[in-house]
Amino acid sequence: MQNAYYEILRKYSKMLAEQDYTVGEAAKMMIETADGVFSTKDGADLADLKPEDVEKLAVQHLPLARKGMSAMVFSQTPYCQECIRDARPFMASLDDMAQIIGPAVYIADGRDSNSRAGKSMAKAFKNSTGAFVLRGVDKDGNGIGYTITAGRTPYEAVVGMTVLEKSAEITILADKIGGAKGLNKLEARMMHKVYQKKYSKIEENAKKDELHSCGAADFKEQVQEPIAADDGKSSEQLLREELCRYGKKLVKAGLVQGTWGNLSVRLDDTYMLVTPSGMDYTRLTPRDMVKVSISTLEYEGSLKPTSEKSLHAEIYKKRPDAGAVIHTHSKYCSVFAAAERALHINDPEMQEIFGGQVNLAEYALPGTDKLMNNTVKALGDNFGCIMSHHGMVTCGADLKTSFDNCVKLEECGKAALGV
Repeated sequence: MQNAYYEILRKYSKMLAEQDYTVGEAAKMMIETADGVFSTKDGADLADLKPEDVEKLAVQHLPLARKGMSAMVFSQTPYCQECIRDARPFMASLDDMAQIIGPAVYIADGRDSNSRAGKSMAKAFKNSTGAFVLRGVDKDGNGIGYTITAGRTPYEAVVGMTVLEKSAEITILADKIGGAKGLNKLEARMMHKVYQKKYSKIEENAKKDELHSCGAADFKEQVQEPIAADDGKSSEQLLREELCRYGKKLVKAGLVQGTWGNLSVRLDDTYMLVTPSGMDYTRLTPRDMVKVSISTLEYEGSLKPTSEKSLHAEIYKKRPDAGAVIHTHSKYCSVFAAAERALHINDPEMQEIFGGQVNLAEYALPGTDKLMNNTVKALGDNFGCIMSHHGMVTCGADLKTSFDNCVKLEECGKAALGV
């Protein structure tokens, strides 16, 4: 086995193990390479993978994976396990699941006793990159099995697992407030196809850099580094560094998964700096931040700005007090987004920031003028709003304030759900 394949599996197995929930005893990762398929062994310690914990399988291609997929993650995360136990497939109610997983997650009957198990699993993966696999039933009639997610890169397969686990939790929590509302299936399928053709190709290009230290475990200390204001750097350079730092802080705080969500900061009356489209926050550098005209949306450089650039620009136009904007798909606010519910604020301290209610913006497809207009209208003079089937957006005088508002709004969502 080539050492490079072990290093890839070691890096992303560690990323799996560092989630704030168990990934299960059956957790493993497979990667398809020019030399065949390599996999972590059953029972391997994913947090401290050794060379002897990796094996080459007697196949040339990943099982079930669609064209272009080069990595798979097998997991038994808590809320996905609950869905398997209760035989509960579900529709995508948030655009992040629609984009990376597909319009729905299905349960494939992968039991050895099922003569059509192969067809059942192929059907579950036909339009999705993730599925629940039933492997048996216990004495109480509860399902037993695991989740599979696939991706163009190991990173994307891991992120798929985190998005699917979050989606399962949101679906279950939304029962408290009327239930999650599924996205239109055709629109969800379209979003998935657009993601596969466009955004995930950016991550696919990162395959050549797999051995570069850019995983989630590699920036824990970096995000704590202060920005020095007296080292001769320009104000623009300092803001570029700040955007990087707060992007990583969002990941560390669990407020974003993968490339979903975006940040911006007002540079001056004419320009804003925004995060680029479809790039992993842990891999971003200050030079990757895109300078965009607030009035025309024209941008400098070869990297494309976030597809929600018009939303950021419109907030700056309508809110002279806003110096930074953050859009996230954070878990608890996303429950309200999935259930199409506004968020009522009961805590007096939080009411000083958000008032008595954080409004719900009506749904529109990502990156559209309708989404921009609906969100700006719902935001009004507040410092945050819920975006139906998307997540939430906050603003503030600067990045620190906007980030703090993001954290506080998520806390409000958690408190309202009683969890």
